Amino acid sequence: MFIGRKKELEQLNAFYEDEKKKVACVTGSFGMGKTALLRHFIQDKNSVYFCAYETTRQQEISMFAHPLGIKKAKTMEDCLDKITTMSKKEKLLVVIDQYHYFAKADTTFNQILFDYVTGVWKDLPVKLILCGDAFLSMEKIVYGKKALWRDSIDLRLELKGMGFLEAREFFPEEKPENAALLYGISGGIPAHLSRIAGCEPNEAARKIFVGECGKSAFLPEQVMGSELRELSYYNCILSAMAKGMNRVNQLSEEVDKPKDIVVPYLNALMSIGVVTKQTAITEETNRKKTRYSIVNSNTVFWYQFIVPHMDLYSTGQWDQLWEEYILPDLDIFMQKVFIAMSREYIEEKSKKGEYPFLIERSGNWWTNDDEAGTTEGFDIVSLGTNGEKDVTVYSLCFYDNRIIEVAEIKAMIEMTRKLHREGDVYYVVCAKEGFHENVETVASTIKNILLITLDEETSC
Repeated sequence: MFIGRKKELEQLNAFYEDEKKKVACVTGSFGMGKTALLRHFIQDKNSVYFCAYETTRQQEISMFAHPLGIKKAKTMEDCLDKITTMSKKEKLLVVIDQYHYFAKADTTFNQILFDYVTGVWKDLPVKLILCGDAFLSMEKIVYGKKALWRDSIDLRLELKGMGFLEAREFFPEEKPENAALLYGISGGIPAHLSRIAGCEPNEAARKIFVGECGKSAFLPEQVMGSELRELSYYNCILSAMAKGMNRVNQLSEEVDKPKDIVVPYLNALMSIGVVTKQTAITEETNRKKTRYSIVNSNTVFWYQFIVPHMDLYSTGQWDQLWEEYILPDLDIFMQKVFIAMSREYIEEKSKKGEYPFLIERSGNWWTNDDEAGTTEGFDIVSLGTNGEKDVTVYSLCFYDNRIIEVAEIKAMIEMTRKLHREGDVYYVVCAKEGFHENVETVASTIKNILLITLDEETSC
C-alpha cells in the first residue's frame, strides 16, 4: 500500500495534465521512496518505466528495449523510435529511473535523448521523467549550469524525509510519545518507516542502524560515500553539528581547519541535501547570524549516538549502547524533532483556517553570545497576516518531562521586545508534558496565547 507524498503527487499530476510541460526531474537520497512514488503515479497511465543500470552501452540498450516490447535493439535510436510510434496513439509517460547510469553507459545517450525530446517528440504527447539519487551526477547531467536539460526541466522535485503528519500514517495506532520517537529515529524516510511500524523505539533503532542481517544499507556514511570524497572531514563536521555546534567558527575549531576550508565542506554537504544553512527570519542579510544544521534527524541520531560509541556498535553490543548512551539523552535528541513537528502542525492548522492568522513563511530567530558561545531565541518565528494586518507568531517548544509554568510564558513575551515587530503578535507554546493550570488560565484569558501538547500534535 502506498502512503503519503500527497503534495508530490499533486505536482506530478499537474505536470502530466499540462500539455506544454514535457520534462520532469525527480531526485532524493537513498530510501526516500522515489521509485515507489513514480510506480504509484504511473500505475493508471499509459507509461513505460525503465530503471537504468550501471553497465555497458549494449546491455543498457537491451535492457531499455525490454519494457518497450522490442525483442532486439541495436541502437538507442531503435528504442526511442518505438516510443515515437507508441505516442502517436495516445499520451505516453516515460520514466527513466537512475538516469545517471543511463547517461554514463554511453556518452552519446544523454544527447540523443535530448535531441528526441526537443526535436522528434516536440509536437508529440510524450512526457519524460528523469529520476536519480546521485545528487552530484544529476546536477552535472540534468540541471547544472552546463547541462543540456537545464532550460528544459518543467518540474524539479526533490524528495526529502516525510513530515510527521504523513509519516504518522505508517503507525496510526501508536501512542503519542512512541510515534514521535519513531518519526525522529527514522527521519521520516519511507524505507525506514515501512520497516518499523509496531516497533518499540529500541527495536526500531536497531532495525534501522543495524538491520536484521548486518549493517543497514542506508547508513548516513554509506549514502554520503557514494557522493563525496574525504569522508573523514565530513564525518568530523557532522559529528560536531550533532553535538550542537552550528556556527562556522565552532566547526572550524572542532575540525582544526581554517574557516575558508570548512565552508567548502559545508557547501558540499548542502549540495547533496545533508546540511542546510539558516539565517534569522527577520535578519536574512545578516551574515553574522548564519548557522548550519543537519537536515534529517536520522543522520543526527547516527552522529550523536552511534559514531561516538563505535566500539560498542561495531562489536554488536547494541543493548548496552541503547541503555547507557542513547536512552538517557533521547529527549535532547528529540527537541529539534519536536520543533519540526510543531512547525508543521502550526502551519497546517493555519492553512485550514483553525487559527486567527494565516502563516506565509516560517523560520527562527536568535541572538548570539560570542563570549559564552551560546544562542538565545525562539524555536519558530512565523510571519503572516490576519486580514489586512501583519502578524508575527513566536513559538517555543519544550520536549522534556516537566509541566510548563507561567514564568516561561512571561520570559517568552519579554524576549519578543528585542525584535521590534509591528502588527499583531501571537505566542504559541508546544509542550510534551502539558501546562500548569495557571498557564491554561492565562491562555484562556489572553486570546493571543496558544497552547499545544504532544498529544494534540500526534492526533492531528
